[in-house]
Amino acid sequence: MQISNSERWLELCQKQAQLIENLSKTFPERREQHQSLSGRWRQVAEHLSHEEFEQMAKIK
Repeated sequence: MQISNSERWLELCQKQAQLIENLSKTFPERREQHQSLSGRWRQVAEHLSHEEFEQMAKIK
């Protein structure tokens, strides 16, 4: 999957992960679910950054 604005997507993924983790302050009983969900957002960011690196390597 090619995303033209991958830096913005990475930023959005990180913000989403942080937002979800911060929900645990308000809803501590959901901490485990928040950690799982924020971890998934970080996985998406990792996937995007890895894919962007591969695309840059192909261009050079």
